[in-house]
Amino acid sequence: MKKKGFLKYMNLTLILFVPLLMAGNATVSWDPNSEPDLAGYKIYYGKSPGNYQSQIYVGNVTWHRLTGMEEGQQYYFAVTALDFSGNESNFSVEVEIVISESVSEDEESDTETNNALTLIGQAYNYPNPFKVPIEETVIRFELQNSAEVTIEIMDSNADFVTRLIDNEFRPAGEHTGDTWDGRNSNGRLVANGVYFCNIRTNRQQKIIKIAVTR
Repeated sequence: MKKKGFLKYMNLTLILFVPLLMAGNATVSWDPNSEPDLAGYKIYYGKSPGNYQSQIYVGNVTWHRLTGMEEGQQYYFAVTALDFSGNESNFSVEVEIVISESVSEDEESDTETNNALTLIGQAYNYPNPFKVPIEETVIRFELQNSAEVTIEIMDSNADFVTRLIDNEFRPAGEHTGDTWDGRNSNGRLVANGVYFCNIRTNRQQKIIKIAVTR
């Protein structure tokens, strides 16, 4: 794997996920690189554009949660890919976001990168709470413009549970065809409790709270 041409473009999507009572977290995800000798990725971040004071090697994964971020501070992120010989790609497209404060129990998070069009309108799920394994909950959301949409479920610690759709094209309008059956990515029923549904495009996200009971 050579540094030049190894990665011409990496699509970096920034997801800010701040669950109940856990502020200062940022989850960064990106599209995978298809090189056969890919070893992993590095995340670079800092408080000014192109000036990354911190970096972390995260291995061969496509998302990572950063903790201990300064609330109210604007951060800039980029990702690189590395091969097994230590060659490193160019930076991905840089993204920026202001780290939010805690989301209260009754609040919904709506996070956008700057200069972005509002894409996602009202979003909620029903029934809520819902009983597993008897029921499924419907994820209902509106798009003001067509977009590629990803829907993920995370637990109250911001840990990944499952992905319902991954960068699927959706036209503008109301969408009610996505459901969650209360199972994780391994097909196992989750425990009772509060979970968070992250509905996102490449420039915006909505986070809604889901209660699971039995």
